[in-house]
Amino acid sequence: MKNNTFLIIALFCLKLVAVNAQDTVLFNFNGTNGKNPHASLTLSGNVLYGMTENGGLNDSGCIFSINTNSKAFQDLYDFKGPQGKLPYGSLTIAGRKLYGMTYSGGAKGDGVIFSVDTNGKGYKDLLDFNGINGQNSTGSLVIAGNKLYGMSQFGGSKSEGLVFCIDTNGNGFKDLLDFNNSNGLYPTGSLIIAGNKLYGMTYFGGTSADGVVFYIDTNGSGYKKLLDFNGTNGKEPYGALTIAGNKLYGMTYAGGASSDGVIFSVDTGGGGYKDLLDFSGPNGQNPLGSLTIAGDILYGMTASGGSIAGNIFSIDSNGTGYKDLLNFNGTDGQGPAGDILISGNLLYGLAWQGGSSSDGVIFRYKDTNIITSTNNINTTTEQVKLFPDPTNGDITIELKGAINMAHIEIYNILGEVIYTAQLKASITQINLNNNASGVYLYRVLTESGGLISQGRLLLQKVK
Repeated sequence: MKNNTFLIIALFCLKLVAVNAQDTVLFNFNGTNGKNPHASLTLSGNVLYGMTENGGLNDSGCIFSINTNSKAFQDLYDFKGPQGKLPYGSLTIAGRKLYGMTYSGGAKGDGVIFSVDTNGKGYKDLLDFNGINGQNSTGSLVIAGNKLYGMSQFGGSKSEGLVFCIDTNGNGFKDLLDFNNSNGLYPTGSLIIAGNKLYGMTYFGGTSADGVVFYIDTNGSGYKKLLDFNGTNGKEPYGALTIAGNKLYGMTYAGGASSDGVIFSVDTGGGGYKDLLDFSGPNGQNPLGSLTIAGDILYGMTASGGSIAGNIFSIDSNGTGYKDLLNFNGTDGQGPAGDILISGNLLYGLAWQGGSSSDGVIFRYKDTNIITSTNNINTTTEQVKLFPDPTNGDITIELKGAINMAHIEIYNILGEVIYTAQLKASITQINLNNNASGVYLYRVLTESGGLISQGRLLLQKVK
């Protein structure tokens, strides 16, 4: 059994890192199959999920999936006005459900929150925004247990945006915070969750009207403004924050020394701001996404600059070691607006334009240097512990150290995902009681797809 288990894990790992080229266009959008992907990809097993802002059957955007080997592209769902229209954000996955938001459409034309099965069936309109409860969301949802958290760009008591939560079944909507200019204005990005705190940014508002960094407790109390942008230290943040330990990392669309945006870090308590990099055209310009961390390395993209069409870059988390990894040239994409997703030493992402039809692409980039970075977060049982093993189906997962956000994927020996779940800090209980006895493989991943830990479980049901 031990030899077989070792072989299974070896094959499993090999399957995850197989590549063909350093820079590859996995798929070209052409309008009919989608157009202008504006956000990021979501990975489950060897399947990538995403959305396009436009295109599809009704030219209102679509949900798609594609294998990481660039095969088996599927248009899973085509949006149409009453069910939502123009999705700008990314999908959030939990089990066999995908959750997301649209910018417009729905009963009032102000957008919707929706769920859909990973096979494209079972689409459900969970909430229609109506102005009071939100309007025109451009970000994504974050999940904790049975709660979805998000922001809308407009809406709320002052029509200046809000933070909300809603149950995954569509019940229990709660307005957690209404923005009012002084505490932020018009959030365009997404929240992240660490423990019982939600961290986010607004595009405008604050002391200098250039945006803020904030946190708020998941119950809607305890709001704190951590940073006011003022142009010099950044301006108009579009994406989300990235957390590692007690540090938050992010980017702004504008501001900084050349007014082309900055990469920054700030402590989770609000002190210790540091300008890690000022974009200046040749090294990138006007980032519209978020950073992805692997070990001590931050990865990101800019929407323009580089060789005009935007670039992929990496930088050490202390602000040194900047590398321009790839300059988009139009053929391989142009104007990426989302985040980098990391799996092994492969980077996946979306470009808003470019490709064979100029309607955007799905791309893959291999960075051999990421092997070292990923090993830095490859944990031992001191950081991630699953027990008991063997198990009768009830499993406890314990996270230690600086791991604040993670999810687990469990596979059968055929490499099929049979279970996924969001993991809270400290301890989470799951069960595999509906699965047959045998060997199962697991991976614990960061929210952005970076590998934290992997191993095997032996399920032995008591007869």
